[in-house]
Amino acid sequence: MDAIRSFGIIAFKKSKDVESVLLRILAWSKASRVPVHFHPVLKNRLPRGVSVGKTESAFLAESHALLSIGGDGTFLSAIHMSKFSGKPVVGLNLGGLGFLTDVGAENLEEALTEIAAGRYTSVSRMSLEASVVRNGKKIMTLRALNDVFLNRFDSPKLTSIEAWHGDNFITQFHCDGVIVATPSGSTAYSLAAGGPIVEPGVRAFLLTPICPHSLSQRPLILPCDRPIRFVMRQKNAKALLSADGLESLPLENGDEVRIDFGGDQTNLIQLSSRSFFDLLRTKLEWGKNYKWGDNRE
Repeated sequence: MDAIRSFGIIAFKKSKDVESVLLRILAWSKASRVPVHFHPVLKNRLPRGVSVGKTESAFLAESHALLSIGGDGTFLSAIHMSKFSGKPVVGLNLGGLGFLTDVGAENLEEALTEIAAGRYTSVSRMSLEASVVRNGKKIMTLRALNDVFLNRFDSPKLTSIEAWHGDNFITQFHCDGVIVATPSGSTAYSLAAGGPIVEPGVRAFLLTPICPHSLSQRPLILPCDRPIRFVMRQKNAKALLSADGLESLPLENGDEVRIDFGGDQTNLIQLSSRSFFDLLRTKLEWGKNYKWGDNRE
């Protein structure tokens, strides 16, 4: 892979762990002579003389690759910040589960050295593109790496949502909302709502209703060669469309939301050779404390 000429550092969490990591990155940069630039939000958390972007645009322009420090939320923020442009992104996990973040704090310097030298793999993940049509006009388009969801807010009432896959009518959901996730997002909000876990290499939409009124309305896995369409059918609907929980738009009765395959993101940096199932066993503790019998088959 291409060597990385400079790193842009992004962190939002305020903790001593983050402060320690920032100082370690500065020391590594000085020793390796690989420039690092910091997001403007970090201006008051760094020593004087450190390269901090005057604006977010300037920060992105100076950075060949982005390093997010935190959890999956910070990683997704980095992807959205770069406008899905293909700028390489790697995550340092200081959060919780960390399905997207590949580097641990214990091997930070080694990881940066390997990445700077081009000794890494670029992982491909599918994305989503959600368009909102109101009164016959497209008013907004959002992108997502993990999921797009429609969810009620500021009201205890159920929301009525018609769902279509291409030209095929699925059903009218009476629920708190619906989630359309990518396989990458199958271990996020969709999983919490009862959706399936899907290997990230699969190209599919995961449609998961949130607290449906009917127990017969279950999650669906659908091919992504046709769009999923939702139409709001609640007169007093107070629903919010959100992409990765970062960009959002309030919806009105009659709004149509169309979700398409948004192309592949091939810019996720990966160092470890662990499989997706290694990750699941580690993060979800599959098989923990399980003891095989003497007659193992």
